[in-house]
Amino acid sequence: MANKNMIIALILSFIWSGLGLIYAEDTNRGIILAVLAVIGYVLLYLVNQIFGMLVSIVWIYSLYATYKQVKTVNGE
Repeated sequence: MANKNMIIALILSFIWSGLGLIYAEDTNRGIILAVLAVIGYVLLYLVNQIFGMLVSIVWIYSLYATYKQVKTVNGE
């Protein structure tokens, strides 16, 4: 298992929820967060802006989970 670059992982998660986790070898959780982000954006634009909070929560959790996963993969 190769070390993962924290900056790259966080930038990927910043761009789209879940991408950093996929990069950090937590594919299942990364895909789930990416799908939740898509659902949140669709609901945000089609239904109501209250779903913007869902998108924000998923995004923030994705950044946190990516940080923790990269530290775990790197053995820190």
